[in-house]
Amino acid sequence: MQKLNFKTKINYILEEMQYLYENDNRPWIIGYSGGKDSTVVVQLVYQMLLSLPKAKRKKPVHIVSSDTLIENPIVLHYLKETSNLIGNSAKNANLPIYTHIVAPEANNSYWANIIGKGLPTPTSIRFRWCTERLKIQPSNKFIESQVAANGEVIILLGVRKAESIARKNRIENREIDGYLLTPHVTLSNTYVYNPIVDLTTNDVWELLLENNGINPWNGDNNELFRLYMGSDAGECPFTITKDESGNIDTPSCGNSRFGCWICTVVKEDKSLTGFRDNGEEWLQPLLDFREWILSIRNKHEYRLTRRRDGNHYYKKIYIDKYPINENGMIDSNLILENEYKDKYILPKKYYEKDIVDEKDKLFLELLPLEDQKLSISKEKIKTDNKGRYINVIGYGPFNFFARKEILKRLLETQKEIGEDLITLEELKAIDEIWDREEDLSRSQLTTIYYEIIGQKLPWHDFKKSLFDEVALATIEEVCKEDSISLELFNKLLIQTENNKLYSNKSLLAKEISKTLNQKYLHKDIYEELENDN
Repeated sequence: MQKLNFKTKINYILEEMQYLYENDNRPWIIGYSGGKDSTVVVQLVYQMLLSLPKAKRKKPVHIVSSDTLIENPIVLHYLKETSNLIGNSAKNANLPIYTHIVAPEANNSYWANIIGKGLPTPTSIRFRWCTERLKIQPSNKFIESQVAANGEVIILLGVRKAESIARKNRIENREIDGYLLTPHVTLSNTYVYNPIVDLTTNDVWELLLENNGINPWNGDNNELFRLYMGSDAGECPFTITKDESGNIDTPSCGNSRFGCWICTVVKEDKSLTGFRDNGEEWLQPLLDFREWILSIRNKHEYRLTRRRDGNHYYKKIYIDKYPINENGMIDSNLILENEYKDKYILPKKYYEKDIVDEKDKLFLELLPLEDQKLSISKEKIKTDNKGRYINVIGYGPFNFFARKEILKRLLETQKEIGEDLITLEELKAIDEIWDREEDLSRSQLTTIYYEIIGQKLPWHDFKKSLFDEVALATIEEVCKEDSISLELFNKLLIQTENNKLYSNKSLLAKEISKTLNQKYLHKDIYEELENDN
C-alpha cells in the first residue's frame, strides 16, 4: 500500500471501511483526541457514510473523546467545539454519528488524588498512576457499556506505523495476518481496526488540507494545522493499552500537543512551551505551576513517611557518599537545617554547590540513630558489593499541609489565567475526603476557595465544625506539647464522630483498632520481629 499514490490509498481505505461497516451490526467507536490522525479517521468515516444510501447507514458510530480534566486549555476548547460541530452536522445530514466526551469520576480525578488523597505527582512510567485513572478507566467504561448493550464493538484508532519505530512495532505485534481486525488486548468482545495504519504524515496533512482545509462537517482543518505549527509532536491516543502482563505500553503524552498541561512524567512540557513560544503567553502561569509542583515533590516537609494504608517501607541508601565515618558517626559540622528546623545532611559533593537535588537530602529523623546521638546503630549498617548502606524510611503521600498549599497555588493560577483548572465536582470530592481524614473544622477547603477566588462554594454555608475554635486550638496545642501526631489524633476524633449515632459500637472499635494498629505506628516492633527471623 505504501507504493500507491495518495488518491488510490484514500479510495482503498474508503472501500475497506465500507466493506467492514456493511459486514455486520457491531457498533463502531472512534477514539478522537482532536489531533491530526484521529481527525483523519473521523473525516474518512464521515465521507464513507455520506456516500452510502440512507438505508445502508444501519449502525451507530460513536466518536468518543477523553477529557482528563487537566487537558491543555487551548486544545480542550478546540476539542469541545469540534466535537459539537461534528455531532450537529451529522444529525443534520442524517448520519448515525454520535459524539461523546468521557472524563474521570470527580473522586478519582488528578486533583482528587493529589490534593484529596495526597498521591505524589507521577514522575516515571513505573509510577504513572494517572494514566489508569484518567484515561483507561473512563474510556473502558464507555466501551464496556457498548459491549454490554450490543455484544461486541469495533474500535477505530488513528495509529500509524509511520509515526515512530516503537509504535510501528507495537502495531505489527498485534496484527493478525490476513485480518483487518485484531482483538483488544484487555477488553473482551472488543476488536480494533486501524484504517490509516499505512498513511504517512504527508498523506495525513494532504487529506486534511485539501478543499482549502474545509472538512465534511464544515469545520476548518487549518485551525488544527495551526495547533501543530512549530512542533513535530504527535497526539495523545484515546485508548491507552496494556500488554499481556498488565503493564501500560503506551508512551506518556506529555511531549504531545494533545497531552495534559500538568504532565510531570516528562522533563520538559513541549505542549505548553510550544504554545507559549508561538504567542500564547497567557499560558505561562501553567508552566510556573508545573515547575513549582515538581520542585516540592521530594521535599521532606511536604511528605508523610508512610503509605495511605498505614504501611511504611524502606529504601536502600549508600552512606559512604555522605559525611558519615567508618563508625557510623555523622559529622556535626555538616548538618544543615531547612526553614522548618528539620536537620539533614547532603552527599559530600554538594556542600560546595548552590543547586541540590531534594532527593539527595538525608533527614536525620529518618535515620536509625542511637538514642540522643549522631551515630547510626552499627547493627543497622550493612554492606554489599556497592559499599555500606542503611535502610531508610521512604516517603509516602503529600501531607495535609502540602495538599492545602497545592490547592492554594492551583486556585491562584486559575484566577490568574481566567480558566477553570479544577471543577466544582472535584472540589466537592476533595472536601469530602478532607472531612473524612483530616479536617476537624470541616471548612478549610471552603475557606481557601473563598479567600482566593472571592466567592463562596455552593455548600460553604452548610459546613459545620466538629469543635469550636477554642477546642481546635487546644487540641493542636496539646498534641504539640505531648508529641502526639495531630494527624492521628484528628483521624480518631473524626472516626468517633462518624460512628457516634450507630448503636453497634463494635464498628467504632474496629475502626479505631485498625487505625491504631497501622504498621507505621509500630515500626520498631516490626523491625525487631524481622531481625529475629
